[in-house]
Amino acid sequence: MLLFTFVIFGLLIIVYFLAIKPFNYWKERNVQTGKIIPFFGDSFGMFFGMESYADMTVSLYNKVSNVRYVGAYQFQVPSLVLRCPRLIKEICVKNSDHFLDHRSIIPENVDELWSRNLFLLKGQNWKDVRSSITPSFTSSKMKAMFVLIHEISNTFVNHFLEKNEDFIEVDFKDYFSRYSIDIIASTAFGLQIDSLKDRQNKFYMMGQEGANFSTPLKKIIFFIYQLFPRFSKFFKIKLLGDEVRLFFVNLVRSQIEIRRKINIKRPDMLGLLMEAQGVEQNENASEIENSNSEISMEHLEVNNQEKGLTESDIVSQAFIFFVAGYESGSSAMCFMAYELALNPDVQKKLIEEIDAVKSDEAPAYETIMNMTYLDMVFSETIRKWPVLVATDRVVTKPYTIEPEHPGEQPLHCKNGDILFLPIFAIHHDPDYFENPEKFDPERFSPENKGSIQPYTYLPFGAGPRNCIASRFVSMEIKAVFFNLLSHFEIVPIEKTPIPLKLIKSSMNLASETGFHLGLKRRNRNITY
Repeated sequence: MLLFTFVIFGLLIIVYFLAIKPFNYWKERNVQTGKIIPFFGDSFGMFFGMESYADMTVSLYNKVSNVRYVGAYQFQVPSLVLRCPRLIKEICVKNSDHFLDHRSIIPENVDELWSRNLFLLKGQNWKDVRSSITPSFTSSKMKAMFVLIHEISNTFVNHFLEKNEDFIEVDFKDYFSRYSIDIIASTAFGLQIDSLKDRQNKFYMMGQEGANFSTPLKKIIFFIYQLFPRFSKFFKIKLLGDEVRLFFVNLVRSQIEIRRKINIKRPDMLGLLMEAQGVEQNENASEIENSNSEISMEHLEVNNQEKGLTESDIVSQAFIFFVAGYESGSSAMCFMAYELALNPDVQKKLIEEIDAVKSDEAPAYETIMNMTYLDMVFSETIRKWPVLVATDRVVTKPYTIEPEHPGEQPLHCKNGDILFLPIFAIHHDPDYFENPEKFDPERFSPENKGSIQPYTYLPFGAGPRNCIASRFVSMEIKAVFFNLLSHFEIVPIEKTPIPLKLIKSSMNLASETGFHLGLKRRNRNITY
């Protein structure tokens, strides 16, 4: 009987510390929350496949209306959901030195591929690596890399032209994932592959495995990371299998060795990262963050003791560039093709713009990037289907959110508190974007885009920790659609999902039934 009592008492203690105490965090701070499920917090629906990650961000955002922020729990971890654009600016830009870090979704030092990548680095380490890498993403560097991207986009379109058919049914998820893999193989790792012809090439197969985080095993590992970070760190529970991890590590290191031995210089990401080794701030630093003019370069100040990149840094950056670029790039292309197929008036206008600037010569970087309507279509695509569904910031220096509205109290944020930016939900808030489910590129016309409320359009995040590769993503997507629409129209077919339903098992935006569309040959006399 005594043993039974001790067991019950022990279980009650466990339940209290795992299912009750963690979920009092926001209540004790007078922050409103919605209904909370023990153990899972607000992540119950997503974990069990009942809602997508995008749906979860909308649920969090709408839990309580007419407030600037709302309390939530991702499993047992409390997070503050930011709902007010002015507050997002205050947190991410004006006072970004208080919120330097991202949340550690993977415990430190568990896997060398993750330990030094830019997304997960913290504090001064992040500043040093960001300062070394950022010059690699200036427009001048992207212009040099555009040659590689245009060549691959041409190969992609020629694959369909060689079929010599007037109409082709295409699984765009498959094809754009292969295009994206080929882009990254060339621009990040210096490899020339053609995944449309060699469909089982090792880089593609390893890439598919490395970028897929929705398998049951990986979901369980993420669950362990969140609930038992010390346990996973002690036993070094890795997210990736040894084969995938060693493939990428050995690939980068062998490429570095070969390039150094025979002095190869190539305008790809690996070459730019190698240039960054031991190199001080690039003279084009003023150009680096021109998309966020309010960001001070002091946030990217380099620690003089740690300039340059190590080889481990390069391996980590190349891998995260692959993971982030592969899924986000291919998904954005799929959604853009889908919207063009369902909005033929938009597609017609875009084709007219392409035909007006097309010539017998390969398009210049400036030609593609300065196309007004192409940019409008791209911008609306990543408004409705953002590259980042959500992002976060971690408090690195205590900060107080002062009250603005009646009934608010000062909210003291302490070190380690997590702030959550529900980008997908903000992009679909009718208060900021009228009829948000409608695909309307005119929102981003030169006449209209100035009326968009600042910090309600956040496809690449905001502030110093925004997505460093936004230019690259824009360039690879615009290049392939310029070439594709020069020869084809994209049209719906019987298998096209209308309306589109998001898959619930993925952290990223994806269609439940894929992106099956048709390519209708335009003018066979076009030889460009």
